[in-house]
Amino acid sequence: MDVQQTGAQVWLDQFAGYLEVERNYSSNTIRAYMNDLKQLIESDSTNGVTPADSSVKSVSPSQPGSSEASLDFSPEQNPVVNLASTTESVPSKTSGLLEADSLRAYIHQIQENYSRPTVARKISAIRSFYKYLRREQLIDEDPSKLVRGPKLARRLPSCLDREEVARLLAVTDNSSLGVRDRALMEVLYASGMRVSELCGLRVQDYNPEAKEMKVLGKGAKERVVLLNDSAQHWLQLYLSQHWSKLAGGRVPQAEHPLFVSRQATRLSSRSVHRIVLKYAKAAGINKVITPHTLRHTFATHLLEGGADLRVVQDLLGHTTISTTQIYTHVSLDRLRRVYMNSHPRA
Repeated sequence: MDVQQTGAQVWLDQFAGYLEVERNYSSNTIRAYMNDLKQLIESDSTNGVTPADSSVKSVSPSQPGSSEASLDFSPEQNPVVNLASTTESVPSKTSGLLEADSLRAYIHQIQENYSRPTVARKISAIRSFYKYLRREQLIDEDPSKLVRGPKLARRLPSCLDREEVARLLAVTDNSSLGVRDRALMEVLYASGMRVSELCGLRVQDYNPEAKEMKVLGKGAKERVVLLNDSAQHWLQLYLSQHWSKLAGGRVPQAEHPLFVSRQATRLSSRSVHRIVLKYAKAAGINKVITPHTLRHTFATHLLEGGADLRVVQDLLGHTTISTTQIYTHVSLDRLRRVYMNSHPRA
């Protein structure tokens, strides 16, 4: 079934608008939700979905989550979302899409074909969608309340020890690319920012006098992160002597990207991932390393140094303290290993 030919598309469009306007979700997150929900609608277990008569209401453009607020993706950017007008037919409240039996059949289907984390993500998207439909009184009951996702083992994030961090940072050379790479890795470790936040930095976001940066985090939330002396040194060296060399002789202006490629374009998250992996291999670090590893390492080292958990939460930009608490387990795990290796009677 082509999702673009069903009335259910109207609800998907309205839901996309709700995620963007009310929940401040990123375009990537919205795209992932739309992909998961398209799969639900197009699955064999829900092929009873049919457009109903127009007497069933849709969310009006004046309400939150209307289609007028939804994202204007092009087909190339997101083949899932093809914004429909609210005047199109919409699914009935008793559509097969929304029946508990069909939903259970679909969940059983994906559990047989996907890993537990993927199933959990898809169920999360489905629950959010149905909760939204119920809130807008587009359905009478929310069958997703009866769905239980798989229990996931909480994996402790990997991190580097201090000696590994020193080796990683020291392996860069003095070329313009080497100085840029040293500066960006220093910033990641000094601030704990996400790689997406690093790639979104502009020159004007860096305050050298205060040794801090303004970053735009998840949900378009702005926060200030701090820099240490080492990150400050390499960042100023990069901006004063090497940024222009990479940018074809141009002088860095406030609106320019802070970290640029050899083509004077903004670095992508994938590029930063490759950079960190390259130097980790060169430093002989036999761990799976990503830019996020430096974020984990930042938080772990702060807590091991006696930092307050609430301070670490603010620096990381976590909404809830429970997300930050996982790093206390990392620290205790490391302390346990040191104890077992060092105590004569351990």
